Formats: sequence, structure tokens, C-alpha cells
Amino acid sequence: MTDVPLYDVDLFTKENLDNPFPHYDAIRELGPVVRLRAPNPDVLVLSRFRDVTRALQSPAALISGKGTGFNAFINQEVAEPGVLASDGARHRKMRMPLMKYLAPPVLASIRPDLDAKADVKLAALADGSTREAISEIASLLPVDVISELVGLPEGDRKKMLKWASSSFNVLGPIDRDGEPIPELIDDLATAGEVIRYLKTFDPASLRPGSWAAELFEQVQTGGMTVGDARVSLRAFVLPSLDTTINAAGNLLYLLGTNPDQYQRLRAEPELIPSAVLEAMRHTTIVRWFSRVAVEDYRADDVFIPAGERVMLLFGAANRDPSKYQDPERFDVARNPADQLGWSAGPHICAGKHLAKMEMEALLKALVKHAAAIEVDAPTPLSNRGVIGIRSMPIRLLPA
Repeated sequence: MTDVPLYDVDLFTKENLDNPFPHYDAIRELGPVVRLRAPNPDVLVLSRFRDVTRALQSPAALISGKGTGFNAFINQEVAEPGVLASDGARHRKMRMPLMKYLAPPVLASIRPDLDAKADVKLAALADGSTREAISEIASLLPVDVISELVGLPEGDRKKMLKWASSSFNVLGPIDRDGEPIPELIDDLATAGEVIRYLKTFDPASLRPGSWAAELFEQVQTGGMTVGDARVSLRAFVLPSLDTTINAAGNLLYLLGTNPDQYQRLRAEPELIPSAVLEAMRHTTIVRWFSRVAVEDYRADDVFIPAGERVMLLFGAANRDPSKYQDPERFDVARNPADQLGWSAGPHICAGKHLAKMEMEALLKALVKHAAAIEVDAPTPLSNRGVIGIRSMPIRLLPA
């Protein structure tokens, strides 16, 4: 593909991870298909909303089974792939047990508990004093509620956040000139620790009645193999905390830096579901995943030859001006129901309804107890898989 424009800016430097949006715009403007140049991975990029959406809805041509990251460690083929790295019947089989717990009708039963916990916590925090936004507010429901629902032993639950962050951080390139990138060595070790843990932990240690315990009960009834249950648990352990915490942290930052939007939300709390979707669109948490073309893929002016790996650039698609007017603006009334922050197609995030419910519970408590939100400059997470905030001072002025 000699006529494909090249983009040779390293997307994985700290500076560009912390502020990727100018590069998203540049890639999107270059053309419907762009090739990255080293030190980026050698992949083709789709960055426009229509093109990324169509690619996500074309699982027969653009598959996940050859891995969804950008290095051999993440993309290694295994005998029993999990939900993220499987296709077709295998993917449907692995996804079905998750939806037993994550479908909206099932989740409705835990909404009152989420609302109550958020209300009690935010009532105490809305006193005008300076707090740490991520550890004290954004982490509240994922850590206090979701880790309990998953049901790992208490000591292992405390590792879930580190496991999730490290697993996302090693999605991108992990070596430079044939040597491991020094700042990723610890995360690679942690990612290996997760793999070993899921292969070896004792299912008897799971909290009785928890999601994970019920998952392994299906092994006893012949509903799935032990191996499938272990890789299915990965979908509970890794995405359930880190992505939602980062999404909630970004939402707090957007509300703190757009006080007019927060005041509108207080005046019109019926806009809370829209505000959650808008935060996911504006600052899309998962930066990118990849697919591999197993046949020539064509969609209008997009052509991906068989054998190419493709980067699906969610954050660029969600700021495509041909889809969203004034896309840099955070507008709680926009209601972008088709935004790609949770992906689309058969691999749409199984936990999207749970994440949305958690963020809505947080907002309901915020608008009730905080008259205004003030934030100081955040410290970025600088993660190679997700966009987030490591820490941020915040003040919730009492209502």
C-alpha cells in the first residue's frame, strides 16, 4: 500500500500519551487509512468515526483472535483464549457467562446499593476541604462494591487495581531496539503475575455466592471447562475497576473545569445519563485496540489488505467533527448514545452497563451534595492503553 500516508510521530512518549488529541486530529486529517512509522508499531490506523464503527462491526474480516494489542507478548496465541481475543462461536461462548451478571435487568438489583453507598460517601466528602479525587471519589464504587461482587479473596482484591493498570500499560510496544523498555519492566512482570494467578488460584477461596464463585459452579455442572472459567474470570478482574475509575476521574475533571456544565446538571439532573456518555466520548478511556485482517477488507474508501494489523483509534473517532459538532466541547446535553468509548459490534464492552450505572450513581450523589466542584491540575496516568488521571486535588463545596 504505497499510497497510504505515513505518520511518524511516536504516539507512545509520555508527552503524547498525556495529550494525544492533537495527534488524533492529525491522523484523522491525513486520510481514512494511515500507516504508523517506527518507533510506533507497524500498523494501519483507522481514526474516523464511520470507519472505526464499520470495522468493529466486521468481525469476520477483522478478527480479534490474533490478539488485540501491539506486541508479541500480549498477542501470543493460547489454547483457551478469553473474551477479548476470541471470535465467532468461541467469543459468544465466553461472553455468555459474563452477561448472566452484567445484563441491565440483572444489574438493576444492585443499583439501590450503588446509589446508597455513593450518597453516604459524597455527603461526607462535600465539605469544601481538599480531597484526592481518584482514590477518594472515583475509586469509591469500583473498589468498595465491584471487587466484593467479583469475590476474590480479600488479599487478592487489593491487587486488582495494579493488575488492571499494568495489563493495559503493556498493550503498546514493549521493546526499543530489541531491549525491553525500562519503564515497562515492572508492568510486564505484573501482567505475567496475573496470568499465573488465573491459572493456579484455588476456586474454593472465592467468596460464596459471588460472580466468580458462580462462574466456577458452572464447571461442576458441565457448563464450561476449568480453563474457560479461569480465562472468563479475567474479564471480571481486569476491566471492572481500572477503566471505570479512569472514566469517573475524567468525568470529575470535566465537571470541575466546566462549571457551567456542572450547574446545568444540578438544575437538570435528568441529563445525568447523557453526561456520562458525553464524558466517555470526550475523553475516551481505552485509547485503541487492534484487529488483524484475515481477508482483504473494503468499506468505501477504506482498504486493508489481508495480513495487516489495524489500530482502531477510539479516541480519534469519538472526536470526529464529521460526526460530532464542536467535538472538543464537553456538553452534558449532547447525549452521544452511539459513541465508541465502550467499543461496538460483537466485542462491545460487556461491562458498559455496570460502568454507566456506577458513574450515574456518583453523579446523582454529587449534584445532591455538592454546590460546586473545584479541581487543581491533575497528574496524568501516562498509561499506554488507557487515558486517565493518576491523582487530582478536588474540593466539593457543600450544597
